[in-house]
Amino acid sequence: MSNQFDIYQMRVVILNDQPISSVQVNTTLSQRGFQNFSSLSDPAEIIETLNDSDNPVDLLLLDLNMLEDEEERFTILDTLTVQYNVQNDLQDKPIVIMFTNDSDKASRVKLLQSGATDYVIKPFDPIELIQRIEIQLEKRSLIKQLSVQQHLLGEKCLQSSEKMTNDYQEVLARLGQATEYRYHETGTRIKRVSFFVELIALELELGSEFAKLLRIATPLHDIGKIGISDKIMLKPDRLTFEEFEVMKTHVTIGAKILAGHSSDFLQLAHDIALTHHEKFDGTGYPNNLMGDKIPLCGRIVAIADVFDALTSDRVYKKSRSVEYAVELIKSERGRHFDPEVVDSFLTILPHIIEVKEKYVDIPKP
Repeated sequence: MSNQFDIYQMRVVILNDQPISSVQVNTTLSQRGFQNFSSLSDPAEIIETLNDSDNPVDLLLLDLNMLEDEEERFTILDTLTVQYNVQNDLQDKPIVIMFTNDSDKASRVKLLQSGATDYVIKPFDPIELIQRIEIQLEKRSLIKQLSVQQHLLGEKCLQSSEKMTNDYQEVLARLGQATEYRYHETGTRIKRVSFFVELIALELELGSEFAKLLRIATPLHDIGKIGISDKIMLKPDRLTFEEFEVMKTHVTIGAKILAGHSSDFLQLAHDIALTHHEKFDGTGYPNNLMGDKIPLCGRIVAIADVFDALTSDRVYKKSRSVEYAVELIKSERGRHFDPEVVDSFLTILPHIIEVKEKYVDIPKP
C-alpha cells in the first residue's frame, strides 16, 4: 500500500535527453530504494506531466543544458513558477533540482531566482545527488503531514491551544525544526525562541492562553526557509546582495504555506511568518510596515529571534555575549523594535537568561 509520507514512494521525474546520463540517474535512484521515478527526454512533456492530477509530481530533476538557448532554459523554470503561484498552490509545487554545467556564481543565483529549489553541478556525485533529493523530500513529507493534520483536526483543534492533539503539536515541532537542521543545529533554538515569546507575551499581559498559542505557533516562523536552496542556507560567508534577496523570500514562502485557513492558530502562524522581519520604523521586509501596522505577534517574535541569533553560534558567525545583545536591542528601541516590547523584554531579562541556560545548543555528532 502506498504511503504518501514515504519519501521513497514519492514521484520523481527526470528530464534528460542524454541516454547515458539518464541511466546513471535512474540507477542511482533505484539502488537507494526509490520506487516511483520516470524519465522524459522532451521538454514539451513537462507541463503535461505536471497537469496529471491523479499522479502528482513531488520532485523534478531537470537537465536544461540540453537546450542550446539559455533564455529557453529559464523560460521553462518561469513557466513552472507562474503556474503554481497563480493557483496559490505553493505547497503542491514540485521541488525542482537542476543539473547544470555552469560553475559561475551568477548563473547559479539566476537558477535559484528563476524557481529552482537547488542545483547539482555536472558531472554529479551520486552520494551528493541522493542527499539533496532526500533532504528536499523529507521536508515535503513534513509539509504533507501538516496539511493532513490541518484537514483532519480542522477548527476543533484550533479553538483553544488546550485542544491541540499531541500528534499535531509533534508535527508542528518537527516541521519547525526542519529548517534548523539545515544549519546543523539541534532543535534547541526553536525551543528557546518559543519560550522567549511566551514570556514576553505574559509580561505584556496578553493572557496565558494567547501566550501559549504564540509559543506553539512560533516554531513555524521560519518555515519558508524550506523553499530556500541549501547553497544559500549553508553558506559560511556573508551572502551577496542577490543571495540575500533570495533569502528574504522565505517570509512570503512561509506565509503562502500557512495561508488559506480560517483558524485563529494558523492565521497567527501566518502573520508571524510574514512579519517577523518587519521593523518598527518601516525599514524591514517584505512590506515595509511601520509601528502598529505590524501585527503584535510579529513584533514580539522579532526581538526574541534577534536576541537568540545574536547569542548563538550560526553557520556564518560566532555568538556574541548577552550583554552585547542587550545593548544592541536597547539601541534599536523605536527603530527595529517596538519600544513597549523592548521594555517588557528587559523587565524579564533574568527569566530570558534562565531559558537560554536551560536549552543550550548540543553539538551534533
